[in-house]
Amino acid sequence: MGNTLQSQLQQSGNSYAVLSNSQGGQLIILEKGARVLELKTAEEASSSAFWRDPNALHNENNWNSGGDRTWISPELEYFIDDSGSYHIPAQLDPGNWKLTQTTQSLAIANMSCELQHASSSQTIQVNLEKRFTLLPNPFPRNSSALTPDSSSVSYIGYEVRTDMNLTPVSSNSKPMDRTASPSGFCNLWSIMQVPPGGQIIAPTYGSIRPLTMFSQTENIDMELLPNGLRLHCEGQSSFKLSIDALSSTGRFGYSRVLADKKSSLVVRQFSVNPSGVYPDYPSNRKNYLGSCMQFYFDGGQLGHFAELEYHSPALSIDRPGHMTDTSQVFYFEGLTSAVQDIARVMLGICSSGT
Repeated sequence: MGNTLQSQLQQSGNSYAVLSNSQGGQLIILEKGARVLELKTAEEASSSAFWRDPNALHNENNWNSGGDRTWISPELEYFIDDSGSYHIPAQLDPGNWKLTQTTQSLAIANMSCELQHASSSQTIQVNLEKRFTLLPNPFPRNSSALTPDSSSVSYIGYEVRTDMNLTPVSSNSKPMDRTASPSGFCNLWSIMQVPPGGQIIAPTYGSIRPLTMFSQTENIDMELLPNGLRLHCEGQSSFKLSIDALSSTGRFGYSRVLADKKSSLVVRQFSVNPSGVYPDYPSNRKNYLGSCMQFYFDGGQLGHFAELEYHSPALSIDRPGHMTDTSQVFYFEGLTSAVQDIARVMLGICSSGT
């Protein structure tokens, strides 16, 4: 097994699950944090779609192992401690996740935790279940005039379904009243960490300029297109951008050059409700309710990675509620020209510079 991720997980005593497709591609799901830590095709010398910190497995206090994870938002309501400082709630990440079922094609993880909503001082309990299953390559089964030649490209894909049950535990705000404005919101927040140096490709309905959640630079390397944007993940400044639920198509991707004439593309698809509440607000716009799709780059300051994120529509924290969020991830690796063709079909946009 050599110095593979599986051998490192075994040596560090971490529990994990491996899902493998018939071509030899695989995803590795770490029980700690219930995240997909590695996603690789069967391509020789395949590169994982995701960034990960190789040292995190040996440090129990390091939450940021990488991969594809699920958090809860709004961030400024659940990630601020009593002193007003930014804080990752340990009960959420890494949490107390347990892999409750694993096969070659299915993995299920569960956990429960309590979180405090800062503005209302209300405590909620969330019960989470994540179900991972493999996905076949969409091109062989959905052939059309647009289908590119993918014979030179390797593939692995998966679907993740996340169920959340929310229960109010205590409230210092108002009694439950279905006609009143909610004391606050809670929603699922999916975050996919990828290596730097690539391009985020985000198709949109029309040409839009994303909202800046925060930025250390005034000159974010971004190309605005008639049907979306390209965002270059390079440099030494961090930033975070947001696209609202009216503009988001429910699909984004990340393209990266791996070697001469070889590239990779990871695509995520998710559901968007233009009438939904998306309450992950920037610090200067607390009442903003449209932040559906977000892109973050750390500028090399936290490990050197980018994040492609999306949010599900929110629940009120004043009453019991349930939500289900389902998304699909497709990962391709191979000849750059073929990967570009796949990007054109799946995203309507390909990466620049080729």
